[in-house]
Amino acid sequence: MTDPSLVLVRRRPDLAALAAFPFDFDLDRAEHGEEVHLASGAALEPIAGDDTGGTFFLCGGNAVLYADSEGGAGLLADSVTDALDIVVGLPAWRDLMGPDPGPEEIRELEDGMRTSYAPDLDARRTELRTALGLPARSPAELVARLHAALLRTDPDHLLLNSQELLAYELLDRLPRHPERSIGPVRREVVRASLIRRLDDTGPDPEQLGELGRELERIGEYAQAARAQRGFLSLQNSAWDRAAAGHVLARRERSAGDLAAAGRTLARVRTAIGLDSPAPPPSHEQRTLDLGAAGEPPAPDASAEEWHRRGLGRMITEEHLELVLAAIAAGETGLARDSMAHAHDRLAVIAKQFRQSLGDLPARAKWAVARLPKV
Repeated sequence: MTDPSLVLVRRRPDLAALAAFPFDFDLDRAEHGEEVHLASGAALEPIAGDDTGGTFFLCGGNAVLYADSEGGAGLLADSVTDALDIVVGLPAWRDLMGPDPGPEEIRELEDGMRTSYAPDLDARRTELRTALGLPARSPAELVARLHAALLRTDPDHLLLNSQELLAYELLDRLPRHPERSIGPVRREVVRASLIRRLDDTGPDPEQLGELGRELERIGEYAQAARAQRGFLSLQNSAWDRAAAGHVLARRERSAGDLAAAGRTLARVRTAIGLDSPAPPPSHEQRTLDLGAAGEPPAPDASAEEWHRRGLGRMITEEHLELVLAAIAAGETGLARDSMAHAHDRLAVIAKQFRQSLGDLPARAKWAVARLPKV
């Protein structure tokens, strides 16, 4: 059900103008500077913006999340009506996200607004409150409501940059006590914690490896792939690059990014000396592939026996899995290409490794054979 206050503001230009000025909830600014999504996968709709470049989002059809233009985001309220209650009753709310703002601070901020650009602030507030049926709450109550919402930003309203999968920082500066606030541990809580830890992790292969495994374990494959790209970029030998690349391809495939998985497997083949080096990745692809610009490192002696060891089985298996995933997605060209490479790998890996693949080679082969002739 659409929030009645949002419906009313959208229908009445006079109320939309009041919400936009001086309360900075502008329906005409309902766009964000970059593509974003919620880590939870819930629907996200920009409904308004402000003159600082910030955006108000409707989350899952109900709650309102605010994201600023500097990479911060926070839950504002559980409904548009409640969000308008805060921005109208507390127009300086962006400056009140630290602990325990006093009444004098709030009064000084609003006096500054009256002096600078909104001498009729109180009259406009009364008019908009009356039209929307909002009660005249005290600043202290509104601050309490705002802070309670901000403290519930994670895990359900964790906002991510869609291109790089980095999390937006918490908008507020409020102290948190997770052991008291989140109750029993849930998958969403773990996910939010792991993503924020990944954002804060530098070039530490041990931490990146651990975070990637944990993210994969809970089904966050795109974030697990992001961790693996960082891990792979720190590998020096051809063997280690190929092993890490195999894991990255698996996670990219599991995340549904089959084209990226195909590119990664091409670089795995280069690492073990099978293919010529691919052209340098474009700027857009650098974060999708192995994380390095320019020519990939040349193979070295560490990878010479790949086909006689378990690495050969793992690389072959991932090519076969990509065949089946590509056919299911209608990517027949990728399926045929992956099958050709898998066939070549099957011809050279040790017999015990071929046997350990079970019926996977046969399933992939027959799936390709049933494709329409080209």
